[in-house]
Amino acid sequence: MRAHTRKLAGLFLPLIFLAFAPPGENRPALENYNDLLKLKEAGMPRMIRMLKIQNFSYQKPVISEGILLTYRNRNAERVKISGTFSHWRPLPMERGKYGVWVYLLTKGDPRKPVKYKFLVDGIWTSDPQNPRRMYDGNGSYVSAVDAPERQEGEQVSYRLVSRNLVEFRIFKPQATLISVVGDFNNWNPENDILERTDGGIWRIRKRLSNGVYRYKFIVDGRWVPDYFNSNSASDEVGGICSVLRVR
Repeated sequence: MRAHTRKLAGLFLPLIFLAFAPPGENRPALENYNDLLKLKEAGMPRMIRMLKIQNFSYQKPVISEGILLTYRNRNAERVKISGTFSHWRPLPMERGKYGVWVYLLTKGDPRKPVKYKFLVDGIWTSDPQNPRRMYDGNGSYVSAVDAPERQEGEQVSYRLVSRNLVEFRIFKPQATLISVVGDFNNWNPENDILERTDGGIWRIRKRLSNGVYRYKFIVDGRWVPDYFNSNSASDEVGGICSVLRVR
């Protein structure tokens, strides 16, 4: 471990980034922070994993995960970002070689989308690279992005992504077909097929009205409850099913 850290320090790479791969793909190779500061164009918000060498003398690495937010303006003297994660207090962004400003978003309520805006030389603007916008009630718009997620393990269950948006998840790396059935789809096995994503986790997102719902997964023809949801009830045939509440 010490030899590995010394090697990183010797390369003079203050920050190294590992981007999360799209579902079903392997993780891409490491990117270094120098390359990030050489971006010529801003892009859509994307999840990354960051390794930072805090102190070259003592070689103390720190790993951070979050969403990379970028804004391009070569002529701007100062760009800041403000949002729900900072209680709308403007925070400085870092300028790259070609005028692309960067910020790593690491905080946010996982049940709600993060709202944010850029402050460019004193003028507020939404993120031109992010099509997801929300009306702020004052004649303008703020950009929105899902809060950074912690790395998932094997003990995953359903989660509330945002108001009335539920993501059903189950860890089954060897499965070939999984669907979710419940009160919301008349227990029809063909209505809601999950997609296998990176790490052997299957998932699907559904918008549900407020209420209480019973549900189960069908894993290669076998009906099973959501093992890591502690709320359960009986189904129509006396078996065990899981329960979720949307409100």
